[in-house]
Amino acid sequence: MSWFREFAERMFHAPRLGGDAISAHIAARTQDFSSDLSSDLSTAPEPFTFAFDELEVRAYLVEAPVPHYLYVTFGLSRVRSSVPVAGTQTELTMRVPHSGPVPFAWPAEQLATMVASVWRSGNDIAPGHHFTARNLPGGFLFITDPVLGHIDPPTGIVRFTQALWVTPDELEAALCWDVAAFAQVLTEHVPLGVGDGERGSVLGVASIRKLVEAATLREGSSLGAVEAKILDVDATGRIDLDVNAAKALIRAARYRLRFGRRFALVRNNVWVLLAPGAIFEADETHIQLDGSRDLANEIIATVDPLPGTYRLSAAPVTLHVVGDF
Repeated sequence: MSWFREFAERMFHAPRLGGDAISAHIAARTQDFSSDLSSDLSTAPEPFTFAFDELEVRAYLVEAPVPHYLYVTFGLSRVRSSVPVAGTQTELTMRVPHSGPVPFAWPAEQLATMVASVWRSGNDIAPGHHFTARNLPGGFLFITDPVLGHIDPPTGIVRFTQALWVTPDELEAALCWDVAAFAQVLTEHVPLGVGDGERGSVLGVASIRKLVEAATLREGSSLGAVEAKILDVDATGRIDLDVNAAKALIRAARYRLRFGRRFALVRNNVWVLLAPGAIFEADETHIQLDGSRDLANEIIATVDPLPGTYRLSAAPVTLHVVGDF
C-alpha cells in the first residue's frame, strides 16, 4: 500500500486552493533571488498587500539581480477555488525599482486597472499585448514573467504575465514594429524589465534605435487590430473614431497596408476592416475597405490624429475624428 500512502501524503500536503500554489511558487522563486539562502520557505518575509475589492496586489522585496519590488496580482485567477479548470489562467506582475521599506502604491493601482479591464471586457491579457498607462506617461508591454513563468497546480495552469513599463516613444516603436520583439530588445538592456516612470528611453542608445528602425522598415507591424474607445459607422461610409484610433489607423497605413497586410479597428460589435483586395461594404455595424497602397498613402498624407473631418478619395468614406469625452 506504499503507493496509497504516497498518494495520500501528496494530497494532504499539496496546496488545496489555487492561491496556495501561487503563494508557494512566488515564495520559492523570490527566495532564489534573496541573500537569505535558507530553503525554509516559512522564513520568507511576508509581502506588502494592497487590497482592491475582490483583488489583492502583493509586493515582494527581491534583492537580485537588482533590488526591486515584485508586484503580483492575487485574484485574477481562481485563487479561492480548488476546482480544476481548463485553459490557462493569468496573474499579472510588475517589477519596480526598490523605493524604501514601503513599496509605492502606483504599480498596484496600475495592475488593478488592468484586471478591471479584463473583467469588464472579458478579454484576457497575454504576452504580446499592450496597455495604455493610467496617469503615467507611456504604457505597458506584456511578456511571460522571466522568473515566475508558469505553474501547473491541481487547479489548472496559471501563467504569470509581466507588465513592462515603456516610455511613450518606446510604446510607439513597439506598435510600429512588434511588441514581443521590442520587449525582448528592452529586457536585454533592462534586467528583468525592472523600471518605472523615471527610466530613460532605450531608444536613446544609438545602436538600439538603429536596430529597431531597421527592423520596422524591413518587417512592418505585427499589430493587426486595435480596440477603439470611440467607433461608429453607417451605410453612407461615415466613420466616427477617437484620436487614438486615428493614430492607430495612420500607423497601420504606414506599417500594415503598405506591406500588403490587413488591419481592423473594433469596438464591441462595430468594426472597420481594411484588407488588400476587399470589396467595399458599409452598414450600421461595419465598413470594409480595399486596403490598397493608394488608400494607405492618402491616409498618411491626409489624416491627422486631431479632431476634424477627413474625406478620402481612394475609398468612399469620411472620417470624423472626435476628442475623448
